[in-house]
Amino acid sequence: MKGQYFSFDAIIGAVIFVMALVALLSYWHSVKAYLDYQNDVLSRDAVRISNLLFTPAVPSSDCATMSRLGFSFSWDDRRVDKNVIDCAKTRAGADPNWLRSVLGTQYNVSITVTTVQDKPLVWQIGQEAPASAAENVKMRRLATVVDGKDSYLARIDLSLYR
Repeated sequence: MKGQYFSFDAIIGAVIFVMALVALLSYWHSVKAYLDYQNDVLSRDAVRISNLLFTPAVPSSDCATMSRLGFSFSWDDRRVDKNVIDCAKTRAGADPNWLRSVLGTQYNVSITVTTVQDKPLVWQIGQEAPASAAENVKMRRLATVVDGKDSYLARIDLSLYR
């Protein structure tokens, strides 16, 4: 009679061991995937560019003289200037390589700014990533877009692809 309890304990112990092994392997897989994502060149460049978008344009917000794209008003005011978005949309539409040069990247860039309101406003800067792109990294950031005296909450979707 005591042998029956021992076999039941062995079964429960084996189930607990298998569950612990699955949890360990799952944890290892997620850590490995995170490290692979962190070491990817395209992902690092996407993070750099998404941070760059929240800096002021250099030397000014005039597209004709702009050497580095940035949407914010100043270093102290990180709100996004709608005039710079309009300027970048116009300039990137006329010259597809302009966006890559002012962001300092070798990859194709697509930026979509969508306001979060009843009637959303959408600005598309650059070409959207085609479905046939070999690699595509997407990032989303939230921002406040200022248009004169009005301000809107917006999503800035950045896509880097090759």
